[in-house]
Amino acid sequence: MNIYTKLAKLLDVAQITDDFRGSPDLEIGEWHTADSYDIHVMTNDPRNIQFDYDVFYYTPSFSQIIDRIKELNDKDAVVYVSDFETYLPEYEVQDYIDEHEENLLELLNVETL
Repeated sequence: MNIYTKLAKLLDVAQITDDFRGSPDLEIGEWHTADSYDIHVMTNDPRNIQFDYDVFYYTPSFSQIIDRIKELNDKDAVVYVSDFETYLPEYEVQDYIDEHEENLLELLNVETL
């Protein structure tokens, strides 16, 4: 089990992936504007962007991303992350998992019963 699968278990979503075809429940990535700026978008619906909630001039923080994933409240939710190293770097994910290891062990034990 990789750390992103563990993170998905902790956050109670089906999958956190950088390889998804279809319509994810949450999309996190970098977009380019018509005048050549880069913005960061974290949205539930890329066809209906809420600029005051979904668009970031700077890379959203790890905690902002985690909070947004937690808002999904859906065990079947799929989170697409365009670049793990930018938005969910391994060291921050591992720190989060280590902090919540007790919860993860409980979740994994329930699944194996």
